Parts: sequence; structure tokens; C-alpha cells
Amino acid sequence: MGPVKIGPITFSQVWKIPLFVFLFWNVLIKRNDKKLGMIKWSYARAAKNLVTANFSVSYFYGIVDFIRYMMFPLMFEYAYKNIKSIRKLDKILLGFAQFVIISGIPFTFKLLETKAKHLTSFEDFDSYSGMFQNSHGAAITTTTAVLILLAYIKAKSTLIRFPKLNYLLLLYGVYLIYLTYIRTGYLMFVIGLVFLFLPKKSTFKQVISGLGIVLLVGVGFYILLESNEAFYNRIFDIRNGKQTAAGSGRLLFWMASFELWYNGNIFEMFFGFGFYDLIMHMYQETGLPVYAHNEFFTQLGQNGLLGVVFFIGYLISLFKFIIKRSSLPSYRLAMAIFFLYSSLMMTQGGMWFELDVFMVLVFVKLEFENILSKRMVKYD
Repeated sequence: MGPVKIGPITFSQVWKIPLFVFLFWNVLIKRNDKKLGMIKWSYARAAKNLVTANFSVSYFYGIVDFIRYMMFPLMFEYAYKNIKSIRKLDKILLGFAQFVIISGIPFTFKLLETKAKHLTSFEDFDSYSGMFQNSHGAAITTTTAVLILLAYIKAKSTLIRFPKLNYLLLLYGVYLIYLTYIRTGYLMFVIGLVFLFLPKKSTFKQVISGLGIVLLVGVGFYILLESNEAFYNRIFDIRNGKQTAAGSGRLLFWMASFELWYNGNIFEMFFGFGFYDLIMHMYQETGLPVYAHNEFFTQLGQNGLLGVVFFIGYLISLFKFIIKRSSLPSYRLAMAIFFLYSSLMMTQGGMWFELDVFMVLVFVKLEFENILSKRMVKYD
């Protein structure tokens, strides 16, 4: 139902409105607690969408983006206040990751047909979208789910009651990532693996093991390139038999967004042009009504220098939140999630609701561990 149009917006946006109202009431109206730095930056980043040079023209889209970017801090604060234990949070996080992977079964076995929309078409092959709005959404969410499931298996969590079944589920999840044919998802997966298994102090044995894994992945990648034409075409951006611009035209998108910002007046350079003007300029320059495929350039065109500052502030505060908790069990998983999110912002950008849910649960888990650690120190 997500991609189904309801007027100018989709069903996936409509159902989030009552959720936003519920969270807004419970987090900001009923409670007014002290907030973490990353949450303050996140609220500021969301609110910036309400102040642009052309808000009077594209106010509807500005409000929609405000709601979309408000979901992360609101969900974080709600989960932090209402989930009462790490055990309960672990069940929710692991259960959601398993559900995301399992949800692909009826689609890969052709029992259900996806309603996903695609901005690009491929005559040579079909990419996996499942229950998500598009293949990018499927790749981003499934990659995160697979890495979270892997983290619980690696930690030998007592919640993993059937290890062999979960190993099979893990392999199936990797297969789903492959079926999306989305390079952003592949990059996120590799980055997530690196930070999930990166040791604090490397031994010679760990270095050799790491090189062996890299070699194995490299050989597998080469075999896929040589044996699977669809995979080869997607990696090298060959669409419908023709070579396209490098990076799916990302350089063109970045240049168009920068050009829009650079030619603006002082107010527009500081506050941005808003969603509508950015999309229309993209359409005029590239023929596609899309974002800039890089959150920094998207924010530059849409929200100006202030939008870029708020976004960088959010990333820095999020990194500081994690690095200060480096001794805690969920630190590696949190770092993996942070860096795969950063890679996504560099190559795609935007707000992805399911990824935000995963990030909220992982970072709340990290904060719960931090509080528990401080209590143990206090009573020792």
C-alpha cells in the first residue's frame, strides 16, 4: 500500500500523520524533559524545513518534510521513555529485523506482487522491492536488518533460539540485498560489516582473517560480474543496453543543486529555495524531478547554508553520542549503523522511515546500556 497515491501524497505519508500527532503530543506536549544534543540538532534540522525563501509557494511540501524529519527525534524520545528494559527493546529490534527479511519470501516466490514505484526502468532484469516503495527502500532497510541480525548472532544472544534457522535467514537476507541491484545497498552492507567486525586492537591472526574475508568477497564479486550480466550492467550503470552517466547521473544532480544555490540572493543562499523550486530546477537541468542524491547538496538547494549546518551538526552530535559510549556492548553495532547511514547520505540522501526506526532502537539500546553502566559504577 505504501506507494499508492492519495491526492498529491502517498499512503505511506498519510498513515504517518496520525503517528506524528501521537508522538508530538506524548513527547513534546505531555513531557518536556532534558534532551540529548543529537535530539536538539535533529529537531532543529526538521524545523528548518518550515523556513525557506519560497515557503509560501511550497508550504505543503515544507510541512511534509518537517513531519518526515521530526519522526526520528520523536520516536527516540518516545521509545526511551516507554520501553522499560533492554531485554524488551532487544526483542523489538531483533523481531523487526527478522520480520523485514521474512517479508521478502512471498515476493521472491511470486506469491505476492510488489506495488513499488521505480524512477528508472530496466529491460534486462527486475530488482527486488518487496513491500517497500522502491528498490532503494528495500536495499536500505534489508541491509540494516541483515546487519542487526548478524550482530545478535555474533553476540550469541539468548534471543537467538534457533541458530541454524537464523543463519539461513541471514543468508536469505544477503540474497535479497543482491536482488535489489542497488549499489548504495551493497556499499552500506560492506561498510556495516567492516565496523561490526573491526577489532579495537588488531592481532596478526585477526589481520590475516580480515584479509582472507576481503579476498573471499573480492573473488565472489568478480565471479558475479563475470557470470551475471544483469549484475554487471547494474554495477557499471548500463541501462537498456546503453552506458549512462557515471553514478546514475549523480554528478549532474550535485551540479544542478549547487548552481541553484549559487545563483540565489543572500536570503536564498542562507535559507534555501524549498522543496518545489529544487525539484523543478532538477527537472529543468536533468529531466528528472528528483533530489540531489546527496544530502549535503539537497540541503544546500532546499534549505541553504543553514540546512547544511544543521545537518552537519546532527551528524557530529550523533557521532559524539556513540563515541562517548565506546566501552558498551552495542557500540560496534551503533558505529556500523552510523557509518552506513553516513554512506547513504553521501550517495542518496533523504529520510527513510524504516531505517529511522532501526536507528532509534539501536541508539536507545546504547543509551540504556550507558545508564545501566553508570548505575553499576555508582553502587560498586
